[in-house]
Order: sequence, then C-alpha cells, then structure tokens
Amino acid sequence: MPSRQHQLRRAPLFLMVVGLLVFLCGATLGSAQPQTTLRKIEVIGLQRLSPDQVIQSTGLQVGQTLDASMIDTALDKLMKSGLFRSASYRVRNAGSDTTLIFEVTENAPRAPAVAEVLGQVQWIGNRALSAEELSTAFRLRAGDPADRSRIDKAIEAVRRAYGRHGYVAAEIQETRVRDDALRRTNYQFTVREGQQFRMGALTIVGLGSADTQVLKNKWTLAPGAVFNDAYLDEYKQNTVRPFVAAMTSRTGVRSKFDFETKPDVRKQTVDVVINFK
Repeated sequence: MPSRQHQLRRAPLFLMVVGLLVFLCGATLGSAQPQTTLRKIEVIGLQRLSPDQVIQSTGLQVGQTLDASMIDTALDKLMKSGLFRSASYRVRNAGSDTTLIFEVTENAPRAPAVAEVLGQVQWIGNRALSAEELSTAFRLRAGDPADRSRIDKAIEAVRRAYGRHGYVAAEIQETRVRDDALRRTNYQFTVREGQQFRMGALTIVGLGSADTQVLKNKWTLAPGAVFNDAYLDEYKQNTVRPFVAAMTSRTGVRSKFDFETKPDVRKQTVDVVINFK
C-alpha cells in the first residue's frame, strides 16, 4: 500500500465526485492496494478530545488487516460523529505494516447553557392571601436558581397554601421577562383565587358500621368549616394508616384505600369520600 492521503469535508458536491471516482476505479484500486496489517494509529490536531476517543469512534483496531475501503469507512464515521469540522488521513507503510495518521479539526465547543437565576417576583390579583404570605409559600428568593422544576414546585406550594384556606380552584398564571443586563429572570404571577369552599359531607365506603364510626369520630373538619386541603394528608397519615395497620393485625387482611374530593360549585362545598377496597 503506497503512502497516500485522503480527506473528507462537509461539501456535498465534493463527496459526490469522490463517490463517482471510487465507483469507477474501485476494481483498479482494489488490485493496486493489497491488504496490510494496522500496527499504529496516530491522531493530529486534537484540542479537547483524547486520541483514544477518536480511535474508538473509527471502529479500527491495531493488529487487524487493513485496506483502503476500511480507512474510508473509518473516516466517514469520524465526520458523522459531529465532533469534527474536517478530517483527513495519510498512511505510512513499512513492508506489510501500516501506520494510519488522522488529521482532524474539532468543532468549536458549544457554549454552556446559562443557568436561570430568579429576579423580582410580583403577585397580582391576590386578595385572600397577602403578597408576603404568597412569597413565604413560594420560598424562592431573588438570586436563587430558577430552573423550570424549581419554579413549578414553588407554584404548586402556593396552590397548596390557597387550598389550606378553602380556595381549591385557585389558578396561577405566570409571565416572565429575561433581564439580560442582570442575567436574571423576573416573574409576574396573576392569581385567580375563585370561590372559597367549605367542608361538605364525609363518606366512608367499604367498612363495617363500627369501623366506619371509629374513623368518623376522629375526623375533626366539621361540616361548614373552611375546607383545608392539607387536612386530608394529615388525616391519612395520622389516622387512616394506623387504623389500617391495626385492622390488618386483627383480620389478617390488608385493605387498600384512596381519598376522593368532590367540589360542589353551586354549594361551594367539598365532599370527601374515603374508599376502602
């Protein structure tokens, strides 16, 4: 295999011409360039990547039998990796042994994503809860990281704060403006609080009358009281779960349960149903 050089760049017309020449002259090249043994691979022009990374991406291995088509395929893999703006190769032969030398130009590294930082937060439309109460529930402060997941969790915390005061249908809409000078994102939240709901009826399904009465006696959110969405979680953890554990110990059967809330817009009440299965 005489010493030769081959280069591949992002130029469609050039590739078409090379492909045509290879197609027309393939038989001649195949007979003129016998297989050799790949003894060494070198990579020139690296800035960020390591030679091992480049060699691995070619699919070539030292010690394997080598021909021109295999080198062309390896070069094509380099370009398709998206890591290089250009790539070429040359070979150095010593008898039946070949040293393959790749010359590459890496693509410029992508600029790292700029982390979102919270700027000012403004609340509009709130009446039942003050801006201070909403800020306390929101928890994030100016200068805090403000990626999407953090903002969503903060908004959900505000919804729960409204739910504790009976505003179970409160809606929160956001508007954000990027302040490039300060590299911060300002948020404006418009709140539609809706109606304040009160406790309706408590219904327990799937238990005997005695067990049903035990649980009802421990329910302290009276009908007509301002509905507290957080009370359901407290009741579930502190009352229902211990009750189920005791019942399982007594009967040998573990029951499953779920809570269902049924807001009545006309009555402005929320009925609670606890289903045991």
